[in-house]
This record gives sequence, C-alpha cells and structure tokens, in this order.
Amino acid sequence: MLKAFTLSLLLALSLLPLSSCFVLPSQPTFELVALWGSPQSPVLAAPGSVSLPLYVSVTNLGPVTAYDFKATLKATNPLQPVKGESQNLSVELPALPAGDSASLVGYFNVSPSVQAGVYNESVFLEYKLGNQSFSQTMQVQVPILGEPNIELAGFSYTPIRIYPGYPYAQLDVYLVNSGTATASDVSVNLNTSYPAYPAYNGSTQELIGYLPTGQVAKLSFLIALYNTTKALNTSFVLSVRYNEAQYKRFSIPFQEYPKAVIQVVDVYEPTIRVGDSADYVTITVKNVGGAAAQFLTFTMLVSNVFSPSIPSSENPLLALQLVNASVGTLEPGEEANITYVIQVNPNIQSGVYPLILVATWRQAGSSAPFVQEISLPIHVQKSVLGQVEQSLTSVTTNPLFVFETLLVVVLIVLIAVIAVRLRRKG
Repeated sequence: MLKAFTLSLLLALSLLPLSSCFVLPSQPTFELVALWGSPQSPVLAAPGSVSLPLYVSVTNLGPVTAYDFKATLKATNPLQPVKGESQNLSVELPALPAGDSASLVGYFNVSPSVQAGVYNESVFLEYKLGNQSFSQTMQVQVPILGEPNIELAGFSYTPIRIYPGYPYAQLDVYLVNSGTATASDVSVNLNTSYPAYPAYNGSTQELIGYLPTGQVAKLSFLIALYNTTKALNTSFVLSVRYNEAQYKRFSIPFQEYPKAVIQVVDVYEPTIRVGDSADYVTITVKNVGGAAAQFLTFTMLVSNVFSPSIPSSENPLLALQLVNASVGTLEPGEEANITYVIQVNPNIQSGVYPLILVATWRQAGSSAPFVQEISLPIHVQKSVLGQVEQSLTSVTTNPLFVFETLLVVVLIVLIAVIAVRLRRKG
C-alpha cells in the first residue's frame, strides 16, 4: 500500500510544471566592443603607437538588469599602460539595465615588436541578480591594424641661392603621413655634410610628436656655410624615427652657387715715413672667383696709424668719401686698380703696419651683400729728422769715433800752442 502511494506521488509531481517547483533566475547577456580613440572619433592603432586611448564598451543585451555591476580589463601584451596608468581598467555601476552600456577608457602604448592584427583581451564581469552573485570572463577583440608611413613631400631653401660663407640659410622640409594610423614619437634629424654645418647646437633636430594620417608637418632647419673659394654641391640625409621601431632616411640635394673672390695681386707703395701727410698707395685687385662682383666698393678702415689725407682747406667730412673707392662690376678674371692717399700718424714708431680694406659687393640672386676683409702690410720708415737724429746718436755712441775726435782736439790744441810760441819767438 505504501509503495503504491509513493509511486502515485512521484507520478503526480512529474506532471507538474518545472517552474512551479524550482525557478532559475534569467541571466543577462553581454556584448563587448573595443576601439581606439572614441566612438565619435575612432583611430587606428599600429605597432609602436604610444599614448592612445582605448575605449571598451560592455552592453547589457538583457533580458534583465544586472545589479552591483563591475567590469575589469586586465591589459596584457601587446598593450602597455602609459606611465601613471593602472594595468587594470575597471568600471562599477549600481545597476546596468538591459540595453545600457558601461565604458572602460585607458591610455596604452602598443608594443613595437608585434605584428599588425587583432588581439584578444580578457574582461572579468561581476553582477548580482537578487541575492545571487554571478561572474564570468569574456574576450574582447582589440584591433591593431594601422600602419603609419611617413614620406618626404617636399623641401625648399631660403634664400633660393646659397653662396659660400653664408652665416645662415634655412632648409624647410615637408613630411606627410600617408599611412593608416597616427605616427607617434616622431623625431627628425638632419645630417649635414661639408660645406654646410648646423648654425647652432640643436638647429638640425626637430621633435614632432604625433603626425596623424593625411597631415603634413613643416620642419625648419638652420645651417651655416664654410667660406670656401669654390662652390660645392653635396646632399643631406634626413633621418626620421617614429613608433619606436620604425626608421626612414631621405636624401636632400644641396647646391651652392659660385661667388666672387677678391685677391690682391700687386701693391705700389712709395717710401712711407712716420708723419707723412700725403702718400699714394695703389692696389691692384683681381676677381679670382666664379661670379661677377657687382657694385664693388672698397672701404679703408681708419686706424691709429693710417687715415685718409685731407688738405687743410677741405671739409673734414670729406674723409667719408676718401675712405671709399668704387670699382663698379668686376667680372671673373678681371683686374682693377684702387688708390688711396693716406697720412701717417707722427707719433708712432717705424715698422710694418696693416692697412685694412673691406670689400663689399652684390651678386645676382643674393639676399645680402658680400663682405671680404683685406689686410695689406705697409712698411713705415722713420721721418727724415728722425733718421738724422738716429745717425747722430749712432755716431756719438761709437767709441772709435770718440777716440778719434779727442785725438783731433788734442792735435788742434797742440798746434795752437806751437803757433803761439812761434809768434812769441818771432
């Protein structure tokens, strides 16, 4: 009888709906999406990208609300948190209704040693339904599909014509990122070669930082030129580093233009003495360079030895004209004579003193005048009075001359004494 009752009870229970005896709560379904940048402005990350924002969205697809919701992303290679950022990203909400999303945002570097591709990262989810706690680990795909590509878009020099000896010239370089991802940590170095050199320390180095896709960056480098006698052509190497491991080199041609070079081939100077007031000095100059010197002018620099000779009847302002000698245009290989009338300081010692001239001229296409200093050694002898004094001084200080003079004096005295005695006897 008991056995039959038990079987009847089990049969009755088996016919009841399962929900009426044990109800399992409905669990939400989640969807994870990861992108770089933001939903409004997404970007592509590439191997070696630095300090890029990673946006991870966790959406509750329902059918129920998840309470005390928490999502945690623990970054692994190739993601590297930037300095100051935690390895784990997390977000906590009191409730995540069906249809709503939670966002995790952090800044990461991408390892430069990885290949482009899609990488899985783990996101740990925790939530409650009623009095029950649930947890699960889901995978989110992080795309690293971009590739920056920096190219040389163009370059230009200022001034357009560059001549030997220029103290400053500017090279403008235009770089463009033709790739699919932002280039990070972009640094540029210009390696010059003779006859050019950096105008100052750091003048051939630039740090761009970020160069987004499609954007052009203009860089300016200041160089200086050695004062060579001939124009030289060479090339520079532009080195570009970005995304830590990527490196590019570009060759930039450099062309110098020839310039005039003034050379003294002859100097006619008369006997110049201390205190002279009007000595004519004629100088023959030649253009030994490769370009015509236009509006060539020589200016004598007044010193404490030499100055232009100005007659006393003339205006002293005439000195401004007398120190300048204009030649006009001196073609390559041509010679010209310039003459200066100089006076010499009477208070100097005899010796060799420099007569300094400054040549200035223009050339076609030049942005500034050319300047060349010329130093001429001039022999200055003693004045006539000085030579006489020197002769007397040298004679009187000669012991033999003193002895001979004394002997003559003694002889004269003896002759005078003998003459007096002879007169008395007579």
